[in-house]
Amino acid sequence: MAKLTGAVLALAAAVAAASPSGAFYLPGIAPVAYEAGATAEVLAARLTSAKNKVPYDIYSLPLCKPPAGPPRNSRHLSLGQVLVGERAQLTGFELNVLVPATCKVLCEFQVPLGAPLRRLHRRITDEYVVRLNLDNMPVVTRLTSAAAATAATAAPSFMLGYPLGFSDASGAAYLYNHLKFRVLYHKPSATDVSAAAASAAAAASGTTRVPAYRIVGFEVEPMSVTHKVVDGEITTCPVNSSAAVPLAVPTSTAAKSATAALSNAITYDVEWAQSDRAWATRWDALLNANSAQVQIQWFSVVNSVMIALFLAGMVALILLRTVHADFARYNRLDGDDDLADDAGWKLVHGDVFRAPTRAAALAIAVGTGAQVTAVTVITLVFALLGLLSPANRGGLLSAMLLLWALTGAVPGFVSAVLYGRWGGMDRKKVTLGAGMAYPGLVGTLFFLLNLMLWAAGSTMSVSFFTLLLLLALWLFVALPLSIIGAYAGYNVKAADWPTRVNAIARAIPRPPMGVSPSWYALATGILCFGVVFIELVMVLTSQLYYMFGFLFIVFALLVVSCAEVSIVFVYLSLTHEDWRWWWNAFNYTASSGLWVFAYSLWFYAMQSGLEWSTHLLSSTIFFVYSAIASSAFALMTGTIGFSAAYIFVNKIYSVVRVE
Repeated sequence: MAKLTGAVLALAAAVAAASPSGAFYLPGIAPVAYEAGATAEVLAARLTSAKNKVPYDIYSLPLCKPPAGPPRNSRHLSLGQVLVGERAQLTGFELNVLVPATCKVLCEFQVPLGAPLRRLHRRITDEYVVRLNLDNMPVVTRLTSAAAATAATAAPSFMLGYPLGFSDASGAAYLYNHLKFRVLYHKPSATDVSAAAASAAAAASGTTRVPAYRIVGFEVEPMSVTHKVVDGEITTCPVNSSAAVPLAVPTSTAAKSATAALSNAITYDVEWAQSDRAWATRWDALLNANSAQVQIQWFSVVNSVMIALFLAGMVALILLRTVHADFARYNRLDGDDDLADDAGWKLVHGDVFRAPTRAAALAIAVGTGAQVTAVTVITLVFALLGLLSPANRGGLLSAMLLLWALTGAVPGFVSAVLYGRWGGMDRKKVTLGAGMAYPGLVGTLFFLLNLMLWAAGSTMSVSFFTLLLLLALWLFVALPLSIIGAYAGYNVKAADWPTRVNAIARAIPRPPMGVSPSWYALATGILCFGVVFIELVMVLTSQLYYMFGFLFIVFALLVVSCAEVSIVFVYLSLTHEDWRWWWNAFNYTASSGLWVFAYSLWFYAMQSGLEWSTHLLSSTIFFVYSAIASSAFALMTGTIGFSAAYIFVNKIYSVVRVE
């Protein structure tokens, strides 16, 4: 085990050294070249909020209407985009390449009294953010120096999207209705491969190649200004930020007694700035972590390494001293010691391989955990290879769903092999359970959440067609593969256990200090949780998480730590003559999922401005998805610990000589 830990540390160093800092693009994604004056479409994605987890359509606000009829997606959306509630709707912003603009009018709006005005006010006080995209680049708002300084340890110096508005301490809300866009563009040099190819093609055809430009950044500075319109002309342009009067949105109480609707205009400026940033690295500014984040990540790795080394030392102590000494004494040929004089794990050799209680449930849990582990490993490998770029929106979630379906044979095979070796008779139950139990539970929760999101008008609610697609992916891909895997597993010839199982079960002595192994399992889970704790914080607080190199290192250390925890505590359980180690081996590490869920709840409760009574749907979404993620984590860590203990117990009892 010490050698394994050393190998993981060496691999971690290699991954950290080799992890690129730049963004990656999937093969086949080519840059879009714009000619001067060409139209660049600005697409509306969604409204999101850190306080309220329910995303909404941008056109759900009573402001500017879609430029061409009802809102519709102008781009094909991936399954992952649909599930997170993202859209790609055309907006009325007119951006022409290299053509600056000042105080262009997007629309003049009138917000009706009553519910629409209260909805707008609530969206602002809930800190909703408008998410726009230009050439697949998200619009970002640069933080001020003070904001960047206070957020240095938690976020980069930008935020995705721009705030819908702002509110003061008195509860008054103000709408950001003037946007200063700054578009960064890059002119490819003659050494650029695609640019050189285009020039060669133009020369071959005898035409003159028009200079082309690529968009490499999209920034915005929002402002709130009460525009004045005289004879159809806006007299408050150009906007002076120091002299502008913010556009106030009446509160709910004021809106009820108001005699006129809120009316004004939304305007925008456009600035084009040349950049040396190449198209292939345009995401670097968003993905590169600052020095504080890197230090935190390395602290996370060091913390995980210390836990792994501590546990490795305990395992080495058991293997090199205790177990080795027991082997030497137990297998002596002089006969001075009698088996009856021995105590500990050797005395339960006739019961240690007795089938566990609720064997079917344990087999299904281990099989499902094996599938979660397989999906996690493959996803991390794809991410390290750069195949899950943020440029491919929704690609991570889409890839995980596809991998879950394609690895459907894993839970069926693992559950069948394990259950068959225990001599279980209810094979049909295990076969169906491996393919239906966990996916069915998650699917039911997702369907119920979808009904609530649909009633709330959220973009996160999926259509009936998408539900049918997910159902078909499960019933016609994952489930048949699981059944095939189970059939193959039951046909695997089971090897004999290292020792025979006695006909009568051995009595189990009272546990040390009368504490049940279940309580020990709750405590041991915190060791595995400690390995991923800091990385979990980074995931929950990041706008864009792309540090897959660090994540791979932490995952490798998590595997080692789970294996060590399970081996240590299973051995201690056997030394106290408790032969019921099967469930303990799983629970000792699976309990880390409870700690992950507990921390997620604490993280949500500590968010500033959280109003549980008015954000009931938001809280429900967070709790349900946290429970799903935590249960998947528990199944994965439980399976890793179970597998390590399974190998360990088989190994030590195969060496013991029983007469």
